[in-house]
Amino acid sequence: MNAATRALLTVTAILAIAPATPAQDADGTHRVRPGDTLWDLAARYLADPFRWPELYDLNVRVVEDPHWIFPGETLRLPGAVEGGDTGMPRAEGRPEGRPGKPARETERAGGGAARRSFGPTGQYPEGSVFRVDPSAPSYGDLSIEQNEASAVVSPSDFYGAPILADQQSLALPGVTSRVVAEAHPDIKLPRAARLNDQVVIAIADADLEIGDYLKAVHWGRTLGSAGRVLYTVGVVRVTRTYPTRDSVRAEVVQIFGDYRVGDEMVRAEDYPVVKGQQAEPETNGPLGTVIAFTVDQRLLSTGESLFLDLGADDGIQVGDVFAVFSTSMAAAETALLEDRLTTVRVVHVSPGTSTALVTEVRDAGMSPGAPVRRVERMPS
Repeated sequence: MNAATRALLTVTAILAIAPATPAQDADGTHRVRPGDTLWDLAARYLADPFRWPELYDLNVRVVEDPHWIFPGETLRLPGAVEGGDTGMPRAEGRPEGRPGKPARETERAGGGAARRSFGPTGQYPEGSVFRVDPSAPSYGDLSIEQNEASAVVSPSDFYGAPILADQQSLALPGVTSRVVAEAHPDIKLPRAARLNDQVVIAIADADLEIGDYLKAVHWGRTLGSAGRVLYTVGVVRVTRTYPTRDSVRAEVVQIFGDYRVGDEMVRAEDYPVVKGQQAEPETNGPLGTVIAFTVDQRLLSTGESLFLDLGADDGIQVGDVFAVFSTSMAAAETALLEDRLTTVRVVHVSPGTSTALVTEVRDAGMSPGAPVRRVERMPS
């Protein structure tokens, strides 16, 4: 075990035994604090923010409108009355201001603060059941809604693509030390991270800053001199750094697999595809070979992926299109496009290799070792 690994394990152990914040009051209730929402409380006590209606139904005598809860209110928790009578009747219906409709402009009984209507998108008032922070930075190109419809390669395909890497030389800046979650004490949460979870990463890379992206990875099989398969299981965005520079806090923004405590982290590359940019036809593109399928299997179908022995050093770009042929390498140089077995599009590029997604299957006879020729090229 080298010194860097021992340092990471030490930080992980320290973080793992850090005291947790009490999740609820001793009597099975929660006293509302500034900034609380039903969405957040459901995530904390029920391990699922979409279960907020259970909190609302249990507290209809306290919460008049689920968009609004106020500091000082005492809310009962489902875990405290599980299997028994709540002492409160269930609501026969929801008020007009339930989530999905604007909150009405009303005055809180007892002279409290006025309840405001929703403002423009991204400017919901403090206390809304929806967890929206107008000051939070955007994920930019990670937003599939913004990019997937018009980009030749979606952010999900780019960030989630398996790659070939040299395990000895790849810099691993950190390891996930814990998932930050506050839940009802009777609920046993799995150690797996989920979308929007907060995680703590013990790092050996002191240059990480807020807004940086990291990928949680799992190592797969070795493919000879080409490298070892590296699978991405999650993408996180750094949201907080600490003066000690030995750890950061991050939010999970993409999940592609079983992302768990202890997973190694690597820096995520910048998403390279320009919105609206399309590949252009090419007649004499570079020739290469299919190294292997990313998953060890005999046949590929549309949506599955493979590795090519061409990469950034050969001028390959994300979005390039290759045709796979059954002929020899020499014959593939002049083979007709209509004779192709399969069409693939590059979704990730490393210096000497690339990962391509199958977009069309014309013949199931393709196998590792088959020659490929680039037939469409992304503008430089």
